[in-house]
Amino acid sequence: MRWRVRMRRLFPYLVAAAGGFLLAYLVVFFFVFPTSLVPDDAKVPNVVGLLRDDAARRLRAAGFEAARGEEVFHAAAPKTTVLRQDPGPGGVEPKGTKVILDVSAGQRSASVPDVVGMTRPEAEAALTSAGFDVGEVVERGSNSPRGAVIGTSPAAATTLTIPAPVTLVVSSGPSAVTVPDLVGRPLPEARAMLEQVGLAAMPPTVDSLSAFPADVIVAQSPAAGSAVPNGSRVRVTVSGAPP
Repeated sequence: MRWRVRMRRLFPYLVAAAGGFLLAYLVVFFFVFPTSLVPDDAKVPNVVGLLRDDAARRLRAAGFEAARGEEVFHAAAPKTTVLRQDPGPGGVEPKGTKVILDVSAGQRSASVPDVVGMTRPEAEAALTSAGFDVGEVVERGSNSPRGAVIGTSPAAATTLTIPAPVTLVVSSGPSAVTVPDLVGRPLPEARAMLEQVGLAAMPPTVDSLSAFPADVIVAQSPAAGSAVPNGSRVRVTVSGAPP
């Protein structure tokens, strides 16, 4: 019976002690370790489309830090414009979190390479390698070999924002060319020789009485050494049986 009386007398003290302990714990929890025990989260603001400095200020105002990400050439976005952020906008993150900002490096520019004297395929490869697009291909008469590049538009060394088209001016050969000597050559070889100088062979006439092997040129008109306009057609006669 006595222990029960003692417990009743001690009960108020035990309650008071427990209450004091709980109060002390709450004080430590909320005031001594507030940042580590009580998360201080916030919503990440959207800074995509802002300049990097403006984006950094907005993030600081919301309790976050801006961190540098990648710089990427962009045809439309001005330099230092934020293209992407990580963590993304709208997410809830602890304050102090670093937000990585990928920004525009601005428009990329380059000088038109000098491709004069190259063949058309070589010039196209050089332009593509430098970041340009191949635009129109214009033929123009010149003393340069047929198919050689004689100019570009814009001209070489011009600085442009890329990608940008560049027109190639290609030689169609001299305005007047000399007819090569085709007699005695096989028909395929003769046709190739004419094409190289900007001429073409007409459908051949067949000479069934010729002593030459079949499909060999036995006559031509105009004659070898004649000066004719570029693009002219040459009549040829080949040996062989009649069709």
